[in-house]
Amino acid sequence: MRYPSDQKARAKQTILQAGARALRTNGFNGIGVDGLAASAGVTSGAFYSNFSNKEALLEQVIETCLGEPFIDSESGSLAERQDRLKEWLAMYISADHRADPASGCVMPTLSADVARSNPQIRAAYGRKMLALVYKMSNVLDGETLDREKRAWSIVAMMVGAVAISRAMPDGEKADQVLDSALQTAIALIAASPGARERSPASPSSTAS
Repeated sequence: MRYPSDQKARAKQTILQAGARALRTNGFNGIGVDGLAASAGVTSGAFYSNFSNKEALLEQVIETCLGEPFIDSESGSLAERQDRLKEWLAMYISADHRADPASGCVMPTLSADVARSNPQIRAAYGRKMLALVYKMSNVLDGETLDREKRAWSIVAMMVGAVAISRAMPDGEKADQVLDSALQTAIALIAASPGARERSPASPSSTAS
């Protein structure tokens, strides 16, 4: 019996997608190969025919999912790109994202696992993170170094807010984490260096 030429590629993609959902939900150490295979509806043997081990799957999940999808950071005016970023941040730093780790971003769910992983996985994470920061900085105004600093701040804020909000008991305070982070992240999008300088009346500037 002849199989379609792309069958192996499609089977690998199915395992990758299901495995990504399972890893986001359970964490790297919370599920084994048998569970990952079952989540994709395949045998453990089929898993190993596509990925040599769990680490290989994690690396591919990071390569495929980190920073994806993101907005179009190239086309349109700066104002249009910034509006798209604000809409994207509102979806990212949200109660809906908090409630659905399985289909959400890998950064809040898998960063800690990556930190404990091998150098190859961490290198993949670094590449993808730098690419995300570059694309985000392309949406901001100001000088290059300032844009990069603000992009890092926005990424750290959005990932941290979702992770902290998930860890807290459901309720007003968990929502406040998201609301505060979203407001601050959006404020950083169009902030100019002059707007971020301390007011002359601030305590730090008037203290002797």
